[in-house]
Amino acid sequence: MFIGHYGPAVWDTQRGKETPLVTLWQGFLAVQFIDIIWAVLTIFGIEGPSVAADGTPVFHIPWSHSLLTSLILAGFAGLMFRFFKPSAGSRGFWVIAGLVFSHWILDLIVHRPDLPLYPGGSLMLGFGFWNFPIAAYVLEMGLVFSGFLFWQRVTSAKSKRYDYALWAFFIVMAALQAYVILIPGLALQAGNFDASVGPRGPALGVTTLIIFFGMASIISWIEKGRPSKFSPQNLG
Repeated sequence: MFIGHYGPAVWDTQRGKETPLVTLWQGFLAVQFIDIIWAVLTIFGIEGPSVAADGTPVFHIPWSHSLLTSLILAGFAGLMFRFFKPSAGSRGFWVIAGLVFSHWILDLIVHRPDLPLYPGGSLMLGFGFWNFPIAAYVLEMGLVFSGFLFWQRVTSAKSKRYDYALWAFFIVMAALQAYVILIPGLALQAGNFDASVGPRGPALGVTTLIIFFGMASIISWIEKGRPSKFSPQNLG
């Protein structure tokens, strides 16, 4: 899963009711927190993409993406959020922890078997939905589209440009998903997948971090122009 992870980012127990516990840019970072750890480990050569004996691309992700690690990272992120925003209380903890752990659940659906139960474990999980690249693309972009549509309905744009910006951003995300996931998946189906294409090692890790924090920055700017319909300024 890549862009599809951002679909759950809009979820918040208070979104659509009152001022949200979690801003959308915080949600963007939460749902990609596991991959942020992966990017850092990739920079240091500890993890990274690889190719199975049959030529199928898989990921060497024993530390960042094991079930055990994902649960630990979810709890850690929830505690950090509660520490820096104590007013969010236990509800804030569970929202952030849930967003972080949603990453592993969605990866379980699309990844080929490369998700261990714990670091060093031999049992690898993954339902392999990426083996159906077009269907997987529709799933991932559908998650984001649904999330954005809901967010648009519970926020009030200060001007039309924030409506245009939201959906222009969606188009950019769709193009990025096609380039990173869909096109290589179709190439794999056609038998001409080239594992050497694209960044590797530290370059891959740095590029990934730039994308994740860039996405969060963009949605933060859009978010400033789309306050909640239930915020005091809109209810007053």
